[in-house]
Amino acid sequence: MMNRLEKTAARDTRTLLESARELRSRLRTVEAVYRRTLKSVENGNGASLTLNAEEAGRARQELTEALRDFEQCRHNARLSLIAAELDEGRSIGEIGRTWGFSRQLAAKYAKEARGGH
Repeated sequence: MMNRLEKTAARDTRTLLESARELRSRLRTVEAVYRRTLKSVENGNGASLTLNAEEAGRARQELTEALRDFEQCRHNARLSLIAAELDEGRSIGEIGRTWGFSRQLAAKYAKEARGGH
């Protein structure tokens, strides 16, 4: 049976997966806008006309929001997983090696995971 920290890590990881799905969807939308824009510009249409017709600003804003949300979800999942690792008795050094970052960064995340922002 999962303890409280493991449940939080699982919840945050599920949220991260959903955010990744949403980001992937937004990336596909923006990629389609970019393709149409490229084709239109290559066909001699003006950049301004093409960008306005493609609603580039809206697509950019939606992608920026999806990226911001994904980064926040990724950070939350990282912290909750690190909290669960600490609870399991893993050392800061071990955590850093597992995640592929320095011991100093692992210590920073561990402090944040423990609520010591």
